[in-house]
Amino acid sequence: MKKINVFLFAAHHASGNVAAQRFKGLLKYLDGSKYRVYVFARGEVAERAATDSQDIHVIALPGHCVGSESTPTASAFTLLSAFVRPLPFLFAGGAASASRPWLVNALGEAERLCRRHMAEGERCVVIGTYSPIDALIAAASLATRHRLPCLQDFRDGLVFEPLGHPGRAREFLRTLIEARVVAAATLVTSVSRALVDDFAQRYPGKRTGLLPNGYDPADFVTSAADDSEQAAAILSQQVPEGALLIGHFGRIGASDGSASKSLDAFIEQMNALDDKTGPKHVLFVGELTPGELASIRKARFGVSVIKPVRRALALQLMKRCDKLLLLTGNRVCCATGKLFEYLAAGAQVVCVSGVENEASAILAETGSGHTLLAEGVAAEALGRALSSTPTADARRDIAAYSKTHQAGVLDRWLTDMVTA
Repeated sequence: MKKINVFLFAAHHASGNVAAQRFKGLLKYLDGSKYRVYVFARGEVAERAATDSQDIHVIALPGHCVGSESTPTASAFTLLSAFVRPLPFLFAGGAASASRPWLVNALGEAERLCRRHMAEGERCVVIGTYSPIDALIAAASLATRHRLPCLQDFRDGLVFEPLGHPGRAREFLRTLIEARVVAAATLVTSVSRALVDDFAQRYPGKRTGLLPNGYDPADFVTSAADDSEQAAAILSQQVPEGALLIGHFGRIGASDGSASKSLDAFIEQMNALDDKTGPKHVLFVGELTPGELASIRKARFGVSVIKPVRRALALQLMKRCDKLLLLTGNRVCCATGKLFEYLAAGAQVVCVSGVENEASAILAETGSGHTLLAEGVAAEALGRALSSTPTADARRDIAAYSKTHQAGVLDRWLTDMVTA
C-alpha cells in the first residue's frame, strides 16, 4: 500500500522546548501504515533519526534561521525567498552545511525525497509551522515547486499580536511575508480562536482551522520511580507540611513581557490575604527574569524558586500541586503550552491575566479553573479561587485537548488535502 508522505518543516522539533511539543505529540498518533513523515528540524550537525514503531524520520540540519543569530545577508536571503520561490533551490545542491541558511539545507533534503516519492507514484503533502518564519517559507517553496497541498501552521501570530520587535517597517514586512506564505496554503491553522478568526477575516476564501496546543496522555500514564521519589523529596524540603501548594512551571514574561505584570498583581494580592485562609506556599519551577525574581522577593508568604528540571520530573511536581498558577499578559490569542499540561495534571488552575484570552476561554470551557484580571484582581477573589474545590458533579471535559483527539483531526485534514 502506497503511503502519504508528509514533509514537515519544524525548526524547533529537535529541541526540548515547548515549541517542539506541538507536533511531536501529534505525529506519534498518526497511522504509521498510512503516513510516512519527514521532519526537517534544526541541529548543530546534519543528523537523521527514525522512530521504531512508525515511519517518522527526523532530519536535523545545520544553518541559521532568521533572527538575532543570523547575519543580515542570510536573513535577507531567506526573506527574499518568500517572494522568489525558486531562489533557495538554486543553492540547495550538495551536502548540508552550517555556512548555508537552514532554509536551503532543509529544502535540499526535502526536494530529493519529494522527487523520489512522486516518481514512485506516492502522494505528498507539506506542512510548515511558525515560528520561525523560515519553516513557513520552506513549506511554501516546496509546495509551489511541486504543486502540492500545503498546511501552514501558526503557533504564534506573525501579524496579529506578533512577538517580534515593533516598528512600521517590520510590521509592513511581516504583512507582506505572511501574505506570501498564506497564498501557498491549502489550509491555515493556528492555536487560538482569535488567530483563526483573524486569518479568516483578512484572507476571505482561504480555508482555516483550529489546532490548539494540547497534552500527550502518555506522559501522564506512567512515570519512572526515580522521578516520583525525586519530586516527593523536593517538596518535602521546600514546602511546609499542611500548606496549600500552588505551583507555577516554566517562564513567565520571557516571550511576552506583559505577563510579568500579572506576576506583580499576584504577589501584591497574595500579600494582602489574611491568615484566616490558611498557610500557602508557591513553588516556581523554571527560568525567571531578574525583574520577576525581584518581584517574588517582595512576597510575605512561603515561596520557593527552583531551576528548570527535566520535563518528566516537572510533570510529577505538577501532579502533586493543590493549585496550578498560570500568568498571562495582554495577548488575547495566548494559550501557552503549559496550560495543557496543567489540564492533564488534574489540579484546578488559577489564571491571573492582563485580558480575557484563549487560556481563560479554555479554562471556562473545560471547567478546569478560574481567571482573574490583573488590573482588578482583589485579594478576596484570589482567596476564593485558591480555596475553591470542584463539586462532585462538576463538568471537567479536556478531551478536545488530548493529542490523540487532535491527531485524528490532523489525519482528516491531511486526507482531505491529498484527495481533493
